[in-house]
Amino acid sequence: MNTIKLFVLGLIAIFSFYSCSDDEDDNWQEIPNTEITPVSKNNNVIYEVNIRNYSAEGNFKGLEKDLPRLKELGVDILWLMPIHPVGEKNKIGTKGSPYSIKDYKAINPDYGTDTDLKSLIATAHASGIKIWFDWVANHTAWDHVWVGNHLNFYASKNGVRPYSPENWSDVIQLDYKNADMRAEMIDAMKYWVESFDIDGYRCDAATYIPLSFWHEARTEIDKVKEITWLCEGDNASYMQVFDYDYAWSFNTALNDFGKTNNISNLVSECNKLFSNNAYTNKGRMIYLTNHDLNAYDGTEFTRYGKNVLPLTVLSFTIYDMPLIYNGQEIGMDKVMGLFDVVPVVWTPANNTYNDLFKKLTQLKRTQPALEDGTNRGVLKVYPTNNEDIFVYSRKRGTNEVITMLNLTDHSIKFKFSNTTPLGTFRDYLKGGNQDFSLQTEIELPANGYSIYVK
Repeated sequence: MNTIKLFVLGLIAIFSFYSCSDDEDDNWQEIPNTEITPVSKNNNVIYEVNIRNYSAEGNFKGLEKDLPRLKELGVDILWLMPIHPVGEKNKIGTKGSPYSIKDYKAINPDYGTDTDLKSLIATAHASGIKIWFDWVANHTAWDHVWVGNHLNFYASKNGVRPYSPENWSDVIQLDYKNADMRAEMIDAMKYWVESFDIDGYRCDAATYIPLSFWHEARTEIDKVKEITWLCEGDNASYMQVFDYDYAWSFNTALNDFGKTNNISNLVSECNKLFSNNAYTNKGRMIYLTNHDLNAYDGTEFTRYGKNVLPLTVLSFTIYDMPLIYNGQEIGMDKVMGLFDVVPVVWTPANNTYNDLFKKLTQLKRTQPALEDGTNRGVLKVYPTNNEDIFVYSRKRGTNEVITMLNLTDHSIKFKFSNTTPLGTFRDYLKGGNQDFSLQTEIELPANGYSIYVK
C-alpha cells in the first residue's frame, strides 16, 4: 500500500510539473525543487564542497547552515573534499593540500568535531541529501601516523623509501603490494561507513591503485552498507568495481572547444561519449569545472569565455551525472587554490546563473530521458541549416528532451534540415507549446540556449 501511495504521489508531482494551459503560459512556473525527488537513482546531481572555502566559518557547521539552500538548488549528493588532518611536513601554502592526509581516522580540527560531522550528515540525510567522502588511498602526508610505525607500508623507488609520486612533494607513495597496509586502508574506509553512515566514496587517483584492491575494499564495505563508488579516472576496466567515473576525455574535449570553438569536433566528441559500450550499465560524471581545474587551469570563464551558460546546459543534458563545484551555481569567477583559505564569494549572486542551475537540476531529476547507466536515454543529433547551431535530443520511451545551443557571439536564425522532432513540446525555460517542422524558423541569441520537453 505504501508503494502504491508513493507511486501516485510521484505521478501527481510530475503532472503538476508539466500541466499548464496555453493561456497560462505567461505565468508558467515549475514546482519548487524541495517538492521533487529524482525519478530514479540514476537521476542525481552531485555537488563538490571544499569545506575550508565553502562558508565564512570554513567548517561543518557553516555547511550545515546552508543545507536548505542546497536542497532548494536541487542537490542530491554532497561530495566532501577530504575532511582529515593535513600533514605539516613539506606542507604547501598556509594550510596545505586537503589531499595530504595525516590520519585516515581523524577529522581536521579546523572543520569541527565528530559531533559536528555527525550532525551535518544527519541533517543532510533528513533533507534527502547523501554524503560522499573524498578518499585519498594512493598516498599520505609525510607525517602520517603510519610513517613512524609502519614504514614498510610505503613504496620504495631507486632505493629510496618513502618517495613522492608524480612530483607531488607534499605526499608519499603507498605500497599496494603490502597486504597489511591494504587491510589497514580498508579498515579506515569501513570506519566512516560504520560510525558516520556515509553514502559513498569519491576515490582520488583511483586508477593509480591496483584494481584488485578496490575489489577487496568494496567487498568488505558492502558487508557494512552498500554505498556508491566514484572513480577519479577514465579506465573502463575499473567499472568492474565502481558505479561512476570521470568522463575525463570528454572534459578535455570541452576545454579544447573553449580554445578552438570547433563545433563540429564538439558534436563528434558527444557522439563518441555515447558510443563507448563499456559504460552501458555504469554511470559517468560530467563537469565543466572542479577543484583541480579551478586551481590549476582557471575558472570556467577563463576556459569557455562567453559559452559558459550554453555549455552548462550541455553538461546537464548531454550525458549522465552533472557536477556542480562550490560557487559555480552563482557564476563566481574566482580561482580557489588548494593550499590556502580562499572563501567563496556568495554575494552578490548572479541570478541568471542561479536560476538556470535550479531549472537544470530540476530537469535532470525529473526526466527519464536523462537517466544514467542502464536506462540512459539515447542521443540524436538534429541537422540544421546552420553549422554554428548544435541541436540534440535525449529520448527514452515517450519522454524526450531537446537541447538547442548557439555557441557563437551573434544571434542566429535557423531551421531543421531533413528531419524534425515529432510531437508537441513544451518550452522548458519560457513556457508555451511548440510543434516543429522543416519550415519552422527558430532564433537563438548570442551564446543562447533553449530546452524543449515532451
